[in-house]
Amino acid sequence: MKTLITVLCVGAIPALAAPACVSGTYASYQALAGGCSIGDATFSNFSGLTFLNSPGVPALTASEIEVIPSSAATTDMLTFVYLNAAGAPTPVTVNTNGQIFSFGMSFQIVATPSALTGIQMSSTFANTMPGSVSATKSIQPIGGGTAVSSTVNDGGTSHALGTVNGLVMPVSGVGAFLVTDTTSLQAQTGIVTQAGFSNSFILGPIVAPTPEIASQAMIGGGLVFLSLLANSMRKRKRAKS
Repeated sequence: MKTLITVLCVGAIPALAAPACVSGTYASYQALAGGCSIGDATFSNFSGLTFLNSPGVPALTASEIEVIPSSAATTDMLTFVYLNAAGAPTPVTVNTNGQIFSFGMSFQIVATPSALTGIQMSSTFANTMPGSVSATKSIQPIGGGTAVSSTVNDGGTSHALGTVNGLVMPVSGVGAFLVTDTTSLQAQTGIVTQAGFSNSFILGPIVAPTPEIASQAMIGGGLVFLSLLANSMRKRKRAKS
């Protein structure tokens, strides 16, 4: 009996929460076994980096991207900053006609006990036309479901170095989500510089669904039926006695 009680007590111990996210290289985030957390959100399974650069445009290593976590009110954020080989923040620039710098990556987010209600992509860049820049964040429930995307681009105009925010896109659902980031710089005959980009995740309380009118009618109808059935059975018992 003592052994059984011991086993039950051990089984009742909850799983340890993921440690808080701290600033580090993308390589250090890839190495997180169980991920890390910001508030109610846990981030994990950071993928490798996939580059589709034009010839002569170098790719970044996982140690040349810094990940900076932050939180404000109901928003959790991961900011990705480009570094040089010495670890200093260094924007990526393409300035030769036809040059392209483009890469993608992915990771997972689980929000609990709050629900994930929205996402936003932001990008810090400068460009002279017709150099162009775009960055897109997509999110989709793991296991399938509708994908939602927030996109930032230059809008066909030149920009001094600064941060441009995409639209906040609503997300419906709870549980685990797959986040995919893609960013692309194209020099054409202009110049494009990008210092990094940010992923914002808006969290909110889980809202219990309101029963549909049809469901309420079915429940009410069932109660009426049970009441009529009970009255009928009572009448039969009186008739027999």
